[in-house]
Amino acid sequence: MIRTYEDLIKLNKDTIEAATSATQVLAKGFEDISKEAVAFSSKSMDGAVAASKQLGACKTPADFTNVQTKLVKDNWDAAVAQSKKMVELSNGVLKSAMEPMQVQTKAVLEGFARA
Repeated sequence: MIRTYEDLIKLNKDTIEAATSATQVLAKGFEDISKEAVAFSSKSMDGAVAASKQLGACKTPADFTNVQTKLVKDNWDAAVAQSKKMVELSNGVLKSAMEPMQVQTKAVLEGFARA
């Protein structure tokens, strides 16, 4: 409970520290997410180059259709897996970022409950 000016200062200091910590976690998490997105984009571009070579090497329309069907399936599977990975990464970042604020909120509420 806030009884003195010092209590108010400590509450504000702790809240600012929690917000700063959460912001640092978010910044690092967004950096990791960005790196993952760039890596996937690079991998996708490499795959597109390889796919164009495979399609160019086809001798018959049937071969072309078979290769194209496999490429579409593989690309779909990769996109779904990457989406899942990005969601898990994003959720982890948000949970980690919210932790300092949850701890501070709990401490404030417990302080009021004791009053």
